Amino acid sequence: MNFPRLRRWVRGGAVIGALWLLAGCATPRVEKTYRRESRAQPEQAALIRGVPAPLHYAADGRWASAAAVLRFWKQPLRRGALAKTIREEARPLSPEDALCGVIWERGIWAVGQRSSPDRVKLQLRSRVPALLLIQEQPLGLEPPVYVLAVGYSETRDALLCWNEEGRLEERPWSELIRGWRATDYHALLVCPPEFPSWPLAAEEYASRARFYERVSDWDRAVRDYEAARKAAPVPPVLLAALGNAYRQLKQSDRAEALYREAISNDPRLARAYNNLAYLLVEERRDLAEAARLARQAIVLDPANPLYLDTLGTILLQQQDGKEAADVLERAWGRSRWHPVAVQIEIGLRLVQAHLMNGQDHLAAEVLRDVLSLDPGTPVPDDWKRLLKRKP
Repeated sequence: MNFPRLRRWVRGGAVIGALWLLAGCATPRVEKTYRRESRAQPEQAALIRGVPAPLHYAADGRWASAAAVLRFWKQPLRRGALAKTIREEARPLSPEDALCGVIWERGIWAVGQRSSPDRVKLQLRSRVPALLLIQEQPLGLEPPVYVLAVGYSETRDALLCWNEEGRLEERPWSELIRGWRATDYHALLVCPPEFPSWPLAAEEYASRARFYERVSDWDRAVRDYEAARKAAPVPPVLLAALGNAYRQLKQSDRAEALYREAISNDPRLARAYNNLAYLLVEERRDLAEAARLARQAIVLDPANPLYLDTLGTILLQQQDGKEAADVLERAWGRSRWHPVAVQIEIGLRLVQAHLMNGQDHLAAEVLRDVLSLDPGTPVPDDWKRLLKRKP
């Protein structure tokens, strides 16, 4: 027998085993206990297998647990990519809003919310990993971190969580509650939108409706907004959002009623005035009321280019080229932080207003700026002459 080779195999096996243990791949005794309890008493314990250790995503820093959950839902990101994207997108959003936006782009729903121990247990029984925002260190020393829980036991009064060393460890509720209370029991729910099997809260329905809006699934968005209304009184801003969803479904009567209800409940809700004005413009009815509504939206939020654009659109339909050009010029100048498609729409309307006023040189200047944003922008045949003018 080749004893030196055998010793090398033994040493190699020991190293591999140690690495597996450090990575959390070994099955410790406590995990076996949770598995046994979850099988024997499914209402008293739970264990979700296959959730990777956040240690694998250490490059994502405080977002490592969220990266691990994305991997569990088979939507992995390159290590460090989540933290990098959040840094780039966090302005003007909060870091958690930016995090949810990145997760939504992967087709996974995410919502930050106030939770409770009972809610967490229900979630774990439904095979959805739990992310609890815990203040581990005294306030001011370190930011709170998301603790990733994959199981719980009623009899042991504890959660099974991944630790910083990449191992599953049992953490008593009494220990976790102290740090969780400091964040007002904040948690992050991350799962496919169709996955929850438990009754959602009103804010969860509303969040999922916004997710469906993002992917233009307007039927499901309406369903969830209506469910939110049944679950609890909703703020006027959600009434306006529901109105938008109905407008996308070509149910303008319902959309109009919801916009008016939102305005009645909150006379300072600028978006409701603007959206109702735009609905009236789309249907080419009562442009005088539409103009009044758009002007009120601008009074409430004078820097919003979308509201200025709505008024400019109305003025074009009213053949008031002079004021339309003034208003759209302001909208054009303030649209720089909006998506390119929005900038182009505003720019093309400004070209139309300048042409209405006989200001071909100004129209040509704006049209060139629009084409610099996207050279493939379609240009009407009767506008192509503008491009022949010398700058």
